[in-house]
Amino acid sequence: MRASEVAEATAVPVLEIGTAWMMDSIGRDVGAAYGLPGRVFWAVGRGGVLGDVDADVVGAAFGFVAPKMMRDFWEQRPAELAPREAAARFAEAACAFGRQRLAGVDEARLDRLAVLAGRVAEASSPAVGALFAGWRRVPCPERDGASRAVLALHVLREHRGGAHIAAFVASGLQPVQSIMAAPGGRGGEGRAERFGWERPYPDPAPFVEARTAIEVATTRGAAVAYEALSGAERSEFAELVAEVHAAMTA
Repeated sequence: MRASEVAEATAVPVLEIGTAWMMDSIGRDVGAAYGLPGRVFWAVGRGGVLGDVDADVVGAAFGFVAPKMMRDFWEQRPAELAPREAAARFAEAACAFGRQRLAGVDEARLDRLAVLAGRVAEASSPAVGALFAGWRRVPCPERDGASRAVLALHVLREHRGGAHIAAFVASGLQPVQSIMAAPGGRGGEGRAERFGWERPYPDPAPFVEARTAIEVATTRGAAVAYEALSGAERSEFAELVAEVHAAMTA
């Protein structure tokens, strides 16, 4: 596989793997135990790698969440819980979910996936995005293959996410316009509402062409790091991602 092919082939599976564990009851339970209920844990745990910053900084890294919603989430963090500690708890939730859902996947294959994903991450510039750069340096709290694989794929999720935000900003679209025109059921009014944008929402039709170009540019930006793998390794990586995706979203 070429670098662009593996970046495109794994984009949705990696996104959905991350969504699966972030929205699972394990994450909600862990977050609630630390005073971060529901999606507050998603915002504070995921954004915690940025440190003790203003909510606007976190919003800039997330890209598509309405500023008012992001501030509301970010400022619910208990004063005694440091942002990076929240990120560590977020990583623990990811690992716990991985161990539960990937119990039937061969450990050696999970280890191999973690190694390949790690090589891709290390080959990339931190300029791809602040969340990617931060999560790339979070140590995995567990050493089993499932934990390492899930956390490594989370890093690559943030990697593509950073490339996506760069492409989106260059497009000239507003966040809600991009959300409304997103393909494959990943946009629309429900997603705009979930990200805190207020009605009335714009008609997506005028933005579809620009939104399609954003996706192409995202893949181009993300693909560079996959040059760190050989063609055979890229094919292997895509196969492993597909296997994990099937197990985690079954």
